[in-house]
Amino acid sequence: MPRTTTPNGTDRSTGLSLAAILLVMACFAAMLLLHVMRTDLDPVRQVMSEYANGRFGWFMTAAFYAIGLSCVALALRLGRAIVRRPLSVVVRVLLGLGGVGLILAGVFEVERPAVPDTIEEIIHSNATLTAFTLIIAAMLLFAVLCRWDTRWHGFRTIATVLAIIAAAAGAFSPFAGQTTWSGLAQRILGATVVAWLLLGALHIRFNGLRRSRVT
Repeated sequence: MPRTTTPNGTDRSTGLSLAAILLVMACFAAMLLLHVMRTDLDPVRQVMSEYANGRFGWFMTAAFYAIGLSCVALALRLGRAIVRRPLSVVVRVLLGLGGVGLILAGVFEVERPAVPDTIEEIIHSNATLTAFTLIIAAMLLFAVLCRWDTRWHGFRTIATVLAIIAAAAGAFSPFAGQTTWSGLAQRILGATVVAWLLLGALHIRFNGLRRSRVT
């Protein structure tokens, strides 16, 4: 592909990149605290949504809100931080909608085990599944976009590895529900998404994105 270069300079950091960083760090901190404080739940067998019930349940709710808002913030910020192509619009829409889905998952929380499914439980489950599917798709497509923008060439390998891990964990999750590994599969997926959001926002904020790009 031919290469065109815009005037040299840096893409000035904005409040959106900082917001994405702080929100995803808040999500990580909430989940870390829950794993320390809620020793009654088995992280290998039980899904993370169960932290919403019982003691410190509001930490789980806060985690859903934080990661959802971080997705929305990063989706908005990528408008000026990635090469403008139809595919970049698709990535931003997928990421933003995924964030909205995670916020809905926080609003409609999971029911306790052995309790018949309610409307809230159904909305929570569908919102979570849809959100992570959209985010994984955004991650995979973003890895492709990194090849077309010189500002993201250094992030290309990280983006590709994280996208593949997230896709593998997401594909395995439905089967893990029939095993004793459902909690572990979900945590691998969640950790991968959190890492992708944080590293992507940090790349924007502190790497001084150069305006040169490939078209």
